[in-house]
Amino acid sequence: MLDEAEGTQWVSRRDPAIRLPIDQLGRTSKTGIPYLAPEVQLFYKAKATRNKDEADFEAVLPLLDAPARAWLADAINVIVPDHPWLRRLLPVSRT
Repeated sequence: MLDEAEGTQWVSRRDPAIRLPIDQLGRTSKTGIPYLAPEVQLFYKAKATRNKDEADFEAVLPLLDAPARAWLADAINVIVPDHPWLRRLLPVSRT
């Protein structure tokens, strides 16, 4: 799911308008374990949410900073414009 890129930009297969600098796709834990940026993982979960995806959203939302929330809202708005998560993300969205 992360193998599409144009230059230094990751490009979503779902819609090429959804992009992120490659260097922002991943993070590293304090113990050195790499992981996918939470906003990107939630973007993938937003297409067809299940109970565990809702739980993940609830757990992660308070930890997302304003730019991550805005990116997630903008990305979800492209693929699922009526997604219920948008109401929680929209105060910082650029859409």
